[in-house]
Amino acid sequence: MNTAMLWIISGLLALIPVAIWLYILFGDKKNDKKMLSLIFSGGILAVLTVFAIQYVWFYIPEIDPFLWIEKNISDPTYYFVGIFILVGIMEELVKQMMVRYVDTKTVLIQTINDSIKFSLVAALGFAFAENIVYFKTVMVIAPIQEVIVTFLFRSIFTACAHMIFSGIFGYFFGIAKFTIDITKNKHWEGKIYLGVHLISRIFQMPYAQAFKEYKILQGLVIAIALHAVFNYLLQMNQILPVIALVGAGYMYLRYLLSRKAGNLILVTDISEQRTATIGKKDSEVVLELVGMWFDQKKYVDVMHVCERLLERDPDNNVVKLFKAKAMDKLDPENPYRKILSTIFSDNRGELERNTIAYYRKKKEIEGKNIPQTNKEKLFRFVEEKKKQENETFKIDL
Repeated sequence: MNTAMLWIISGLLALIPVAIWLYILFGDKKNDKKMLSLIFSGGILAVLTVFAIQYVWFYIPEIDPFLWIEKNISDPTYYFVGIFILVGIMEELVKQMMVRYVDTKTVLIQTINDSIKFSLVAALGFAFAENIVYFKTVMVIAPIQEVIVTFLFRSIFTACAHMIFSGIFGYFFGIAKFTIDITKNKHWEGKIYLGVHLISRIFQMPYAQAFKEYKILQGLVIAIALHAVFNYLLQMNQILPVIALVGAGYMYLRYLLSRKAGNLILVTDISEQRTATIGKKDSEVVLELVGMWFDQKKYVDVMHVCERLLERDPDNNVVKLFKAKAMDKLDPENPYRKILSTIFSDNRGELERNTIAYYRKKKEIEGKNIPQTNKEKLFRFVEEKKKQENETFKIDL
């Protein structure tokens, strides 16, 4: 069989798992096929980029890190770990660079899940090009039985592994892209990231920028670590752990893609943004209440309040995040989960509707320049009124 025919057959074989995986991931959904093709082509180009870098290293061995590892690390375990970490760094960076480049040019990523999905497509493009080379090589030197085994293993597990590594990196990149909205959300949840504060202080950068860099670094480290573990297990011929790793990673990605918070469109056209009819201070008071309830796992209350707040500020991404995350946190068997995503009834009593007003009144009391004993009396008065089920107690806003 001539070389050209071997390349054609290898390409057709490599295309089979790509078609199957694309159908599994996107087959039942409407997607921009042109954009998916562009990202897929970027994944193929990523392989060529890796080959180009290795070509440069071949002719300039002084800058070849693989050669340095070979010369300076004699222990086999450390040698393979070093090699696989370096491979992970190269492959994960070039795959993600393609997604980021297209996003920069087209504003491709509008949700966190967009970042995951397009990272998966780039990984499929990478696996496709890589598989062509593997299949062609095996067909030249191995019997047909080994070709079949290689085809099945790389089609199922290796392609899936590439998607897992890139998908996880894509998840963290998606969080990093929407840093401003997410850090505001975390602020009202009362969550503090010591690592982010440390980066902010050391490099003298704003907290939001430090959060962005931290998340990108976190995603890269996790992707590289998983990639290195996968390659090391393969090198040690530990097939069952490889299958377990890929299976667990696949389920994790399915979970990430099923989250409602990941499907929120967080990119909005400023020219189409609607004006809020609630003041900034009022909104912050309500968000503080929402954050407190979210921490107390009062997810149904959080969703009700968020829906009301979105009526006044429909383009507030922080509120949308709280609402979606509350939906994700609800027990799947909870009947509210089935209806509250689209139906928010307004049949609550006057006192319940005034919960926010009570909380605002308490915040006003805290801010008053009066003796503490008087504040405590006012607090008790507000709480007693709140507990009276059939009594209307209105507070001027």
